[in-house]
Amino acid sequence: MGPSPPPQSHIYQQSIASPYYGYNLQPKNHVDLTRERLIAVLNHFSHLLANAFNNRPFRLVVHGGACMLLHPGVYALSLEQQHYLPQLPHRNKTRDVDIIHRSFVTEMAQLGITNAAEKLKGCILATAQQFGLGADWMNSDADIALPMATAPSGITFDPIYSAAVQPNNIELHTIYRSANGMLTLISVTPFWAVALKLVRYSAQDAADICLLLR
Repeated sequence: MGPSPPPQSHIYQQSIASPYYGYNLQPKNHVDLTRERLIAVLNHFSHLLANAFNNRPFRLVVHGGACMLLHPGVYALSLEQQHYLPQLPHRNKTRDVDIIHRSFVTEMAQLGITNAAEKLKGCILATAQQFGLGADWMNSDADIALPMATAPSGITFDPIYSAAVQPNNIELHTIYRSANGMLTLISVTPFWAVALKLVRYSAQDAADICLLLR
């Protein structure tokens, strides 16, 4: 795949009167994303983020099938399993990137960026338009079902996000860094990844769980 055309710096300034910011998009993404295509999409996305956030680097915590594709160790295991046990399901594509949006917004607000959700959404939709994807190629639909916890101090916090951004997990499970340094994707910890897949549970999730437990 050739290089993407230069991103448009005005995308996050478009009207948000419609849920798709004026873009002509399907709500659901039906385009399969291989590892290579997903990386190309994310590279373009990172350039849009650089424009939208004035070159401020930031991170997103992710879960789901995209983590299985982007984590080099897990992806290598998947290829190995496909070679030796071709009868088993194997992960070679996904249709979305699941992000933990609620804590991203909180983290951005702590940095003084109060319109981060709007800017992020604009970049997601502009990327969808560029690559012919559905609007939900990156989404936080699962946020509503993710648990919250209460610290001994009485403060409510996001245990999945909190575990993901610990130094050890960042070191072991950072699955993508854009070449421009604007975007880092960090996978949820393996035990949370397994837990979330057990809640959802499909044939593909069963294969993913086997890989995560190896």
